[in-house]
Amino acid sequence: MTFLVTGGTGFIGKRVVAKLLSKNIQVVATDINIDNEQNDFEKYLDSKNISTKGLELRELDMSSKENIKNIFDNYKFTNIVACGYQMSNLIDNNPIKGSEVNIVGMTNLFQAVADYKIKRMVFPSSESVYGTSQKIYGDKPVHEDDYCGLQHQLFTYAVMKLLNEFMAQKFIQKHEISIACTRPSVVFGYGRKRSSLMWAEDFATLPALGKPVHLPFPKNNKDNFIYVDDCAEQMVLLALKDRIDHFAYNSGSETVSGNQLVKIIHELIPDAKISFDENGKYTPFIDEQNDERIRKEISFNPRSLKEGIKAHMNEARRANNLEEIT
Repeated sequence: MTFLVTGGTGFIGKRVVAKLLSKNIQVVATDINIDNEQNDFEKYLDSKNISTKGLELRELDMSSKENIKNIFDNYKFTNIVACGYQMSNLIDNNPIKGSEVNIVGMTNLFQAVADYKIKRMVFPSSESVYGTSQKIYGDKPVHEDDYCGLQHQLFTYAVMKLLNEFMAQKFIQKHEISIACTRPSVVFGYGRKRSSLMWAEDFATLPALGKPVHLPFPKNNKDNFIYVDDCAEQMVLLALKDRIDHFAYNSGSETVSGNQLVKIIHELIPDAKISFDENGKYTPFIDEQNDERIRKEISFNPRSLKEGIKAHMNEARRANNLEEIT
């Protein structure tokens, strides 16, 4: 068994790689610019005491058919976890490159699943496919079969994810292949880079390091959260399961308001200083997901939000030579 992990040095991707290696699965981890990321990637694996014996690190531009053909001709991949993607801020700065990676690149991978008889491909879509407000759905957790039109979309990133899902299902129907996606909510954890959601790093990292944090939304704002390691584990388990029953899986864990978030943080760090922007905008996402489908599919329950925040904080503290929270 050999996995291709695109975006393998990134925030979620490196955790997917670590989980696969810990299961003694061969991994080829790729990214578009290895030189910039290799050092942090290797430091992360070393911090987790993960052996790199079964790992190869390769540069890959998913938008290039030649690059795709070359890597698939040189390795006999059995599975793919596709985490390589341009985030919202990068898309806005360079929409052509964003389209090349996020649309052409992902479609190249769907074609490779068919051409090279890949057992299964899993990729993270996003809760943003449900639009920018809970009001569309009423006061209930959003289910995988719920849908909103483009009039409720604000971000090019979200529309690209919708197109990825649409294209993947076309390939599934035409070629009878196995592709699945998760729809993560706010993914938090230590080490996030190049994101328009840097508050999802700061809200736990800064208090963990004894620094104040200011959150750019009112304190009654609600969000659904998933800890990054659990998000990675979900994709790995979906990729490894012999048979799956669905294409799309909500992958959020717990919904809280800003007030409730503060309470959790203060239980871990009583003197943490946290403030909100009461004149700020509410986060442009749904408030709550129904994630029963993925829990049933892979028999895995994500850790509680408090336990996820504690793990996030302790990773930040270890990286800064501070004692862990007990």
